[in-house]
Amino acid sequence: MEVHQLRYFLAIAASGSFTAAAENCHVSQPSLSSQIAKLEDELGGALLERRRTGARLTARGSLFLPRASECLRQLAEARQEIEELDGLHRGEVALGCLPSTGTYILPPLLRPFRHDHPGLTVRLLEESSPGLAQAVLTGEVDLALVDEAGLAAGLRATPLYTEPLLVALPAEHPLAGRGAVTVEALADEPLIVMKSGHGFRKIVLDYLASRGLEPRIVYESAGIDTVQALVEAGLGISLVPRMVRKASGPAYLDLLPPTPTRTLSLVRREGPTLNPAAAALEATVTQWFSSGLFGDLLG
Repeated sequence: MEVHQLRYFLAIAASGSFTAAAENCHVSQPSLSSQIAKLEDELGGALLERRRTGARLTARGSLFLPRASECLRQLAEARQEIEELDGLHRGEVALGCLPSTGTYILPPLLRPFRHDHPGLTVRLLEESSPGLAQAVLTGEVDLALVDEAGLAAGLRATPLYTEPLLVALPAEHPLAGRGAVTVEALADEPLIVMKSGHGFRKIVLDYLASRGLEPRIVYESAGIDTVQALVEAGLGISLVPRMVRKASGPAYLDLLPPTPTRTLSLVRREGPTLNPAAAALEATVTQWFSSGLFGDLLG
């Protein structure tokens, strides 16, 4: 017997309809019906009588109803007591994030966390991946979202999201009409990159070196938005993460295989147990990314 089965049963009992209950529980009607059938099999008989006009409780269902309701009530009370015990109604967690990705990740990520834990405060630190790794190791932040340049000894990393790098180039560039190019086709192009010390710069330059290319760097910037503005102005091309692709401005091309990628990971220190607030945020981050919601947002 599972908690969601009890919730579905109570929703049907309250609405008198499988359809309405499915809508209220945000599940498909076939899925809800399947879970109710499993619950009935476990209890040895029908709990609901299906009718053309809806559903009503059987005698067995009427007997089970108050007990199911009481079970969920006690579970809710137990959860509240445990959360209070763990301090999840107050506390602070320090989270590090890359400036180039915080704009795209933090708002949709922190919104559900704030909803579930309104009493918790999240303190943010924006820094390069190497800087974030150091901040986690020294305890300045509890958790950090980093790329490959932020993986270091003493950190436990959970990969969250891998995305391809795109070529960003001026809209009027001769290659702009193509869907994809080889990186060798860009060998003589002026390149705009992040400044030294930024992890994404290392990802780009390591990839070009692996292809035997020596880039002609013409501009460097500390911000990915500035990099893209310089590209849009016709001052060079760049390689950028897919998530920062703009709806208007530069043109974007895919790179033909081997396609470079970057992987975002959540890192924490090895060894020490996270405080309850940090553990709650860690769970939210990993669940949110594993749900695929971030990929859906990017389209």
